[in-house]
Amino acid sequence: MKILFVIKDIEYIDPMGLMLLSALAKEQGHETKLNVLSNGDLASCIKTYKPDMAAFSAKTGEHKYYIAANSAIKKLKPDTFTVIGGPHATFFPDIILKHQFDALCAGEGDDAWPELLRAVAGKSSFDNIPNILTKKNYDGVTPPVMRPRRRQLDDLPFLDRDLVYGSTRLGRFPMRSFMVSRGCPYKCTYCFNHKYNMLYKGNGPLHSRMSVDRVISELKLIKSKYPTQFIKFYDDIFVMEDDQWLDDFSAKYSREIGLPFHCLMRANLLTESILIKLKKAGLASLSMSIESGNDRVRNELLKRNMSKETMIKAFDLCAKHNVPTFSNTIFAIPSTSLAEDIESLDINLRCKVTFGEFPIFFPYPKTELAEYAIKSGYFDGDFDKLHMSYQSNSPLNCFTPSEKLLQRNLSLLSTLCLWKPSLRNLVVNRLIKLPLTGLYFIVYFFIKAYLVKYRIYPMKFTLINTVRGIYESFVLEKFKHTDEIFTEKGLDTKR
Repeated sequence: MKILFVIKDIEYIDPMGLMLLSALAKEQGHETKLNVLSNGDLASCIKTYKPDMAAFSAKTGEHKYYIAANSAIKKLKPDTFTVIGGPHATFFPDIILKHQFDALCAGEGDDAWPELLRAVAGKSSFDNIPNILTKKNYDGVTPPVMRPRRRQLDDLPFLDRDLVYGSTRLGRFPMRSFMVSRGCPYKCTYCFNHKYNMLYKGNGPLHSRMSVDRVISELKLIKSKYPTQFIKFYDDIFVMEDDQWLDDFSAKYSREIGLPFHCLMRANLLTESILIKLKKAGLASLSMSIESGNDRVRNELLKRNMSKETMIKAFDLCAKHNVPTFSNTIFAIPSTSLAEDIESLDINLRCKVTFGEFPIFFPYPKTELAEYAIKSGYFDGDFDKLHMSYQSNSPLNCFTPSEKLLQRNLSLLSTLCLWKPSLRNLVVNRLIKLPLTGLYFIVYFFIKAYLVKYRIYPMKFTLINTVRGIYESFVLEKFKHTDEIFTEKGLDTKR
């Protein structure tokens, strides 16, 4: 079959889910192609490529684009088999009943996807495949039949990076995304992992990891095949403990790959021994989320279960070993005020965070904090109206327009404060009150570009690629920070 993968936009993170699905499809002899909706050429692509199948992987916010794209595909080529998966489909399976999708994949698709391909290609029934929902086998009430979560990751094929690198800017961007593991055992209320774990309760491990040799083998191929300067490990938590896996990784990565890398950790798991081993391997920078500087918000609302002292100790360790840090901190959390947001900025300053993002809280479906916001009357539960980026205005009704302006301005200017801590009082006491969000976005963009390029992901670019990268990044960031105007007609309009 000819399979078309459809994605809303390409940022600077490899769409690893689509790359895996493409690799699995090619193992069966199918042909695959990528269409990027923001390029505005979906209709022409359908007419020229004539796919037998179109596949979408949707996060909440993006899902409305894929529903519209699916409708467009069905009008242009009605016999195209369409399937949707991803977090939104998993937690809102009713979209299979409300829209023209032929199938929906809930949860992991590693084994369900190849089975679905065999059924569709062989024109046999696909109504009894675990994890696959159809209008025949799903009634909107009975939970879907789920197969166990994968324990073994080593036998998965290497990601099909050609799918993306051959037709998008990621081919020339020298940072490669990679994941060595799946799953997270923690219960943060803003994250879908906790609900995802409940979906699979008693039906597989909370966390699985590739062997070091499997990781090194794929990274060797990436390094030999594509221009690569930097590796970003995108695991929710790269290292859970100081174990033999880490010892082997530290030795083999430094010897056989030898590229600087970035990874994500939790502050309560970081020890000096772990940090030293990561740095020996090639660690260039480290992510550790703070999320909130207020103890009540962080531990009661977000369930991070982490003290300020623990976070400060972890960031001080990084400072001691000259490891630049990146942190996420959430503003505009339900039942909070600007005071808690300022408190969050201040702990970032105390931790000497190198670069940080301060996104506005978005109530993602089925997460505990979203359900709290709905129950409290702060959000009406209409996820279709959410912006696809959580860096726009708060969607909650518990904040006034003037409060949302302050939140938005503080979100942008907090990055300025990390760069120049001496500006903290000017920002908090005066600048956030001014209606200059557009100007603040420009300040934020250039500070982010500088800190990310030179401190967090240090890489070298030619002058042409630097200018091109600045323009492309600006377009992406502007969309994230601008009110979203969505129309189905806009699918064929370049941004």
